[in-house]
Amino acid sequence: MSLTWTSWLTNTIQSDVYFLINTLSQPNPIKQFYINDWIEEAFPIYRGTALSHLSSVSPWLVKVKPSQYSHLGQVLDTMPLGDNSWGWAYHSQLDWRTQITHWQKHQLVIMNDKKVIFRFFDARIARTLLPKLSLGDWAVLMMPVDDCLIEGDEVNENYTRPQYADPFISPVDYELREHLITAWRDSEQAYVNVINNFYIQFWEKQSELAYQLDEVDGRLIGFIRDWMDECQKNRLDTAYLYDDLFLRYLNKNNLLPDMTI
Repeated sequence: MSLTWTSWLTNTIQSDVYFLINTLSQPNPIKQFYINDWIEEAFPIYRGTALSHLSSVSPWLVKVKPSQYSHLGQVLDTMPLGDNSWGWAYHSQLDWRTQITHWQKHQLVIMNDKKVIFRFFDARIARTLLPKLSLGDWAVLMMPVDDCLIEGDEVNENYTRPQYADPFISPVDYELREHLITAWRDSEQAYVNVINNFYIQFWEKQSELAYQLDEVDGRLIGFIRDWMDECQKNRLDTAYLYDDLFLRYLNKNNLLPDMTI
């Protein structure tokens, strides 16, 4: 049986409740938190960091009023606060300032020897990576977290700090290791992102043809997905596909429209 938000939030044995909120989710969940007076503390994580120029799209850290746990749980058990990217929650015994310092540090991480923005607050990414975290990831990346709850595809998923993963404050930047990079690259959400990005780029580069192919809403992106499915079967890396290959696919399958006047 799935763990409900109400039972998780009202578990008095646990510590304070924090939410990592993706403000790019539609609708913006932060508005719901303020409207319902659920907030004890709230802070835009990019503020005062190297990402402060992106403050308008900053994730927020929210500490929930204990008196509001039950009401918040009832709402979440009825409907999500936004789309499937809206965020996730965790219990922690550490103080507010420690939470902010930790998550500000971990908005930029090292991946393949480069510093990149890490959107771990986006539930689509967290949902993929949380079950793949190693003991080291729990010790460093999840340092303030006792356990967390996130909406899954069908049921809520609860992850608890494993044994032998004591919290550790690392003096160096956190590095996304190969096991997490692979987990993301092989995920359905990463595949959807690749398809959507190709769709946008194709419209930019081949606008007239894209208009013809997309005359029936959703048809072009369906063609792209079918093509990429075929590429995967042929063991081609979908992250490195380009327009010419797609045009060959369309031509081979007689999908190109007649562009003559």
